[in-house]
Amino acid sequence: MLTKIFFSFLGLPMIFNSMFNFVDLISYAQMNLIYNSEILEITEEDKSKIQAEIVKYLENSYDSPALAVTFPEFYKEMLKDGYFLNFKFGKTIEFNGMPFNEITIKVDRDMFGFNIFRGNDGVFQGRCIYINTENSSTPLFEVIEDIVKAKVPVEETEEGKEEASKEIEENVDEERENTNLNFDTKYDA
Repeated sequence: MLTKIFFSFLGLPMIFNSMFNFVDLISYAQMNLIYNSEILEITEEDKSKIQAEIVKYLENSYDSPALAVTFPEFYKEMLKDGYFLNFKFGKTIEFNGMPFNEITIKVDRDMFGFNIFRGNDGVFQGRCIYINTENSSTPLFEVIEDIVKAKVPVEETEEGKEEASKEIEENVDEERENTNLNFDTKYDA
């Protein structure tokens, strides 16, 4: 609380929810869940679960100057890996002189803040908005992860890819071991 007051006196708009109420704003937006560049169809129940976790995650959150800047190519590349929430609005909104009609956030496990990537008519570029949170993103991440697991075949999820990679590694190690045993046995006599 003291930090918010201190930065307010410096002229920095730190109290995100008082000037630009993200939670209220997203309730009127079209929400999309993006996983590895694909928009997944989600039910109203899924959206409600996500929104409930967003509200908890953003409790006592505030914005701060963002160092991140995005470019269209970077944005497209970034979407290829991970979980993202995209919100589309019916009109242009402005925050700190930064207009947008669409925003995207990446949801990672155990984070206490995130960048908001701003888009205008499908083009994401320019300065980001950074949100500091007092709460961990893990509950939100886990809700999204469960939704994705229910919609995406296991082998296409990050967990499935890790398991497949581990299985391949184990098979290669076993093959090496068998090859070494055969080699040792063949030439020991």
